[in-house]
Amino acid sequence: MSGKLKIKDVSFTVFDVETTGLYPYSGDRICEIAAVRIDPGKRTPKTLHSLVDPQRPISYGASLVNKITDEMVAGKPTIDEILPFFLKFIKGSALVAYNAGFDIGFIEYALGRDKDLLKDYYVIDALRLARRLFPGIGRYNLGNVARTLNISAEGEHRALSDVKMTLAVFKKELKIMDKEGITLIDDIVFVKTNKAPFARKVKDYKTRLIEKAIREEKSLNITYRSAWTNSVTERIITPKEIRSGYDRSYVIAHCHMKNEERNFRMDCILNADVIEYDGIQIKSEV
Repeated sequence: MSGKLKIKDVSFTVFDVETTGLYPYSGDRICEIAAVRIDPGKRTPKTLHSLVDPQRPISYGASLVNKITDEMVAGKPTIDEILPFFLKFIKGSALVAYNAGFDIGFIEYALGRDKDLLKDYYVIDALRLARRLFPGIGRYNLGNVARTLNISAEGEHRALSDVKMTLAVFKKELKIMDKEGITLIDDIVFVKTNKAPFARKVKDYKTRLIEKAIREEKSLNITYRSAWTNSVTERIITPKEIRSGYDRSYVIAHCHMKNEERNFRMDCILNADVIEYDGIQIKSEV
């Protein structure tokens, strides 16, 4: 897809996945997928939607949010059966999702060795656009943004309903960007949210701190905000690896509170302090 291509000439596929939990690298899987494609000059959008048998239990926290149960997905197609249809559906379009890194991360993991099939696609994060184009909303979860813009949030946290909400939000974003003179596909993809100048330094320090703990096999005290429930907990972790997905990094670590290996989103680690480095306690606000 040429970077000089005008927005009005682009096909867009808005998609969403519901999952058994937050972390594909720890075994969570897609349990519902939906997509709506809009093509230039065509009035009727195309729709793809299916529940997916994740072949593992849906976590209590996920089911509480998306209302999808193990009974609902039992016997449904697996993601391996659905992906060929999804790839055919999105071919030649730009991809749009709300908090795109999450959805793309699960799709890439499901594709496995074939994840490079997505490398040439433009991916647009409607959440990033919302933060830039709708300042002052406060909470930027999809339902709150939709309600603020007088868009129905009925059926929130189900894949097809979230796709329809995201599409409606994205259309409003396109109108605003058109007024701002943004006319090319590249202009949308590279719209960023404004961040404090020190944010990059803080992130770099946090990464260095965790990498040092991995090298020296040390444990960290962290303050962690759950991306799922927004609750904040203090816990001790022993980091093992940092993995990077689309637009997001995870720390793979042994969680001493849960006594199991878990994934921790780097951006959800609010504070971290080294338990002991040469007898010196070091703390960093991250």
